[in-house]
Amino acid sequence: MKPAAQIDATSPDSWETNGWSLVPAFLGSAELERLRDEADRLWSDQSLFGTRGAVPNSATRSDRLDPVIDVSPLFRALAKDARLIAAVETALGGETRLMKDKFIAKPPGAGGYAAHQDGAYWPGMGLQVERFLTAILFLDDSTAEKGAIECAPGFHRTLLTDPGEVADPDETALGDFNAIEAKAGDLLLLHSLTPHRSGPNRGTGMRRALLFTYGVDPRADLYDIYRRSRQALY
Repeated sequence: MKPAAQIDATSPDSWETNGWSLVPAFLGSAELERLRDEADRLWSDQSLFGTRGAVPNSATRSDRLDPVIDVSPLFRALAKDARLIAAVETALGGETRLMKDKFIAKPPGAGGYAAHQDGAYWPGMGLQVERFLTAILFLDDSTAEKGAIECAPGFHRTLLTDPGEVADPDETALGDFNAIEAKAGDLLLLHSLTPHRSGPNRGTGMRRALLFTYGVDPRADLYDIYRRSRQALY
């Protein structure tokens, strides 16, 4: 894996040009502490993580909850937060609905994720994947040492694999990746077609993050449609 270049991801045109946008200090300090306490509460129940770590095309993980909002009222409220919805709808240019949610703890020693496009993991749902994004809220600093998210810029305009199957693009054809280092409380808006990856956590602390995926879609039961679709993959 070629090392990623470290960049400033907060430029005003980053969403249109690159396929992502970083919003610094989106969460206030008191709010962030409450969310971190909630993450600690969930992490204390390792049996819960043992049942919710499945990942298509990858080994089952023990550091993620997918879904999470059904076991955390606090995280569920955040997914509906007016500030977050406003940021998402500004980026996508329309009224959005929540489709999926997850929590990733990424403790020291946890592995990363290979390069992929999120939109490739939702086959057969009739989605306009170009109108979806994932809002990533960092509960800890996300540094290169901890396995920060790395993105290939400018590839967010088309699906790079067969739309009928869950598959990952050829990483060697994507050119240079950019490491999106973030602070605890920052928000990263990531286009569903932006190829991204992450490395292992080689640090001494967790790199916890909440991920909420939204899309412009007319179906009121989009969340339930996704859950049924996901269950069919396993």
